[in-house]
Amino acid sequence: MGLFSRDPFRAFEKTLGKGKLFRSPEDMALYGMDATRFRGVPCAVVLAESTADIQETVRFAASAGLTVTPRGAGSGLSGGSVPVEGGILLSLERMKAIELVNLRERRMIVQAGVVTSDLQMEAAKYGLFYPPDPSSHTVSTIGGNVAENAGGLRCFKYGVTSHYILGIEYVDANGEVRSTGTLASGSNEPDLTSLLIGSEGTIGVISRVELQLIPLPEKTITFAAFFEHRDNALAAVEEIIAAGMTPAILEFIDRKALEASAEHSGVNYPPQAQALLLIETDGTLSEAEATGERVFKLLEARSLKIERALDAGDRDRLWRLRRGISPSLIRLATGKIHEDIAVPRGSVGRLAQKIETISAERGLSIPVYGHAGDGNLHAVVLFEAADEKASKNAEEASHEIFRAALDFGGTITGEHGVGYAKREFLPWQLSEHVMSLSHRIKRQLDPEGRLNPGKVFK
Repeated sequence: MGLFSRDPFRAFEKTLGKGKLFRSPEDMALYGMDATRFRGVPCAVVLAESTADIQETVRFAASAGLTVTPRGAGSGLSGGSVPVEGGILLSLERMKAIELVNLRERRMIVQAGVVTSDLQMEAAKYGLFYPPDPSSHTVSTIGGNVAENAGGLRCFKYGVTSHYILGIEYVDANGEVRSTGTLASGSNEPDLTSLLIGSEGTIGVISRVELQLIPLPEKTITFAAFFEHRDNALAAVEEIIAAGMTPAILEFIDRKALEASAEHSGVNYPPQAQALLLIETDGTLSEAEATGERVFKLLEARSLKIERALDAGDRDRLWRLRRGISPSLIRLATGKIHEDIAVPRGSVGRLAQKIETISAERGLSIPVYGHAGDGNLHAVVLFEAADEKASKNAEEASHEIFRAALDFGGTITGEHGVGYAKREFLPWQLSEHVMSLSHRIKRQLDPEGRLNPGKVFK
């Protein structure tokens, strides 16, 4: 009893097992951040290896009066896995097991720490396909994707994470293991699958997930079309969709993002180009070819230049223009605020124009790119982080962008989540009744506010 009272973590470490609990200043600093500018300092870091480890951590936190912040890969862009109120940082990065691939029913059961691209490659071995494709797919984990209801580049054709979740195993705020959907075995409890998806770790810690897979496309065709004007590119998107075509990927990249990425990746583009559409068609061999031919003919008449990837090397070269955006923008300024607003597709052009106006009025560079097929734009506000005035100017610009998205019938977050970064702006979007209902659900499932404090709810 005396030992426990002096340092309760010693007894807890014995319960967990060696090599799972860390408390050094270096670990506190490393796990106190994600891909945003926000920082927190946990009192301990737990690297869970099983559902039982998650249980023990939540139960210990309850007994010690501590909070728990779940974390996947720490690649989030809303501060969702930052321990802003201290407590225990619970990392699931070691939970990487792919437990089951059911070929007959096209299902897969995985632990929460499985990296998205690893999951996709494993499915592809069996001729199966997991479509959700966040840009961070090579590092982001499935647990984090479910917690954020991650979107991605293939949303227009294939939908988002929620469309492929059959069941969830999670640990609740009392440290009890619960299961939903297809992972529940004869439970009379309400199915909370839909509530857990997108809940950002605030009502349960996701430990395992059962996923629905689909057949792997036989063929994928990649195009890059360059345009003299942004509006021409966005008009082409509308024409493609109005003509009844459904590309797997319809990515829009404006001049600022294109210029930065091309310089970073070493890919040439027409100097007069003001926008780029990166497009992929897929499906059976005949479907991909037929849609690809129609897309090519439409773009050929409207673009400055159109390129079709003839082999894997060509495809990789064209994709470098999209993949290179984020790392290239880091080189342009010491600070960036990466927003992910979304609007109805018909309003994408108006939103892009409004962001250009905000950029000019505030003297800020704000590159814009994103998933034009489903109206999700990424606006990256660049500034010098050491300059307090510039930082404030950038934050105010991001607030104006939120307001513009809402004015055009959209949302303040298309796929990154609310987290810590946007919680104070959620009342701009949701009614008082909806906010009150959300708080009541949180209190019912986590009455002590133990799970991921400081996120979503203010």
